[in-house]
Amino acid sequence: MRVVVLILLVFLLYGCSVQKANITEGSFDVNVPEPFWGQGVWVMPNTVYFKGNVAYSIGDKETIPLDGLENEGYDRHFGKSLPKERAEFEYRLKENPFSGSLDVFVKRWVFLGGGRVEVDPYPSVTLFAGLNSLVGEFGVGTRLGYSKDKAAYSGKYLSVRNELYIDDDVFMGEFEETHSYNNANFGLYAYSSLFVTEHFSLNFSTGYYQPWLFRSSLQLDNIEVPGDYDITIDFPYFLSQYAGATISLFDHVLLSVGETYYYTRSPASANNIWQTHFSLSYMY
Repeated sequence: MRVVVLILLVFLLYGCSVQKANITEGSFDVNVPEPFWGQGVWVMPNTVYFKGNVAYSIGDKETIPLDGLENEGYDRHFGKSLPKERAEFEYRLKENPFSGSLDVFVKRWVFLGGGRVEVDPYPSVTLFAGLNSLVGEFGVGTRLGYSKDKAAYSGKYLSVRNELYIDDDVFMGEFEETHSYNNANFGLYAYSSLFVTEHFSLNFSTGYYQPWLFRSSLQLDNIEVPGDYDITIDFPYFLSQYAGATISLFDHVLLSVGETYYYTRSPASANNIWQTHFSLSYMY
């Protein structure tokens, strides 16, 4: 029986390759999205609506340091391994102050649901559902977007072509790379509004945003064994809190103004961004 187990182990390990990387320093583009606060007005039931939005945002920072993150490393139990070590990251905020979007939604009794297509400047889709009554509204939404982001990073890599050999087929060293990536990003929202008058409302929204969704590997080209390497660290996410107001300027025309507090935490420090948002909408 032991012989069979050993044969199976050799069969599984033979040709088994590992490519791991520790990111010790890095600067990564992120595109912080517009907050989503619902419609901000009472709408007639049993009706389909379209709402076009043009938004402008201005923030107080260009970069966000993420101190004290840690690479998990990779322990082979024998031979060369990647150690656990700290990482110094920063998120570099893209300068895209303008965005445009189109909402399509339907209301049945007090239930409202629909979707938003946004360009900021890359596309994203938001689906939302909630309640819209004479006194206010609340609901939830989820967002999925695409972006092309630049990254500059350095660290240590480990390439094992065959786990059966201790160090004969193992490559280890340092790297420094700059690449652009096609990324998915993801968000969750909970929103509410209080309709103070027929033409004025207070709006609130809280959210979660992951800018580098599904990104568990990075490209290394300037090394002895180039390829796609699994990284041993996770990208931090954002939490957000929006507060603002919406006023009806004319029939079908809405103006919204608000402030968003974006918060991301690394083990060594808490980091935040403040952004002011202006949105002009036409609903029909």
